[in-house]
Amino acid sequence: MLPGMTLAGIVLAAGSSTRMGRPKQLLPVRGRPLLEHVVAVACASRLDSVLVVLGADAELIRGRVSWRRAVPIVNPDYRAGMSTSLRAGIAALGPEVEGAVVILGDQLGVSARLLDRLIAAREGSGLQIAALRLNGLLQPPVLLVRELWGEVSALRGDVGLRDLIRCRPELVAAVRPDAGAGDPDDVDTPEDWRHRSGAG
Repeated sequence: MLPGMTLAGIVLAAGSSTRMGRPKQLLPVRGRPLLEHVVAVACASRLDSVLVVLGADAELIRGRVSWRRAVPIVNPDYRAGMSTSLRAGIAALGPEVEGAVVILGDQLGVSARLLDRLIAAREGSGLQIAALRLNGLLQPPVLLVRELWGEVSALRGDVGLRDLIRCRPELVAAVRPDAGAGDPDDVDTPEDWRHRSGAG
């Protein structure tokens, strides 16, 4: 695992937004769809490539978001939970990719600087994982080296990476949120959207 490893971003945006009541990927935030903000951040970072995993309302979302250098793919099994989108994203990466940064498609407070700090933290520590530490807990965005992708592929159901990284803290280089940045937690409800986007 060399410091300059080839890294891909996997933006998870396949959910059906049941708590929101409409596709949250397309919620307007400062004149652009929510997901477009996250994609722009990933594309502005040091990541060598960016995949966006779509599922519910995929064709609608595909036509309304500016993808920059990101490549949208569709997870046909998205109804079976987040683990299926993780597997779909990892399966779509080429053999040259040595690490993946998993980003939630509704994390408005994540910046390109934060993603670059995750990459730098992994490089500097030599550990296999780098993750955000928020309010004392490890959570996405998460950088995982290829050697751990088998554990991700073994996940089933509506399960993401939080449990995996919290059970293995000795493998994690933790990064705190950017000073003065917005809350990088995800957007699940209309109240979350209004609070984090300044809407309403």
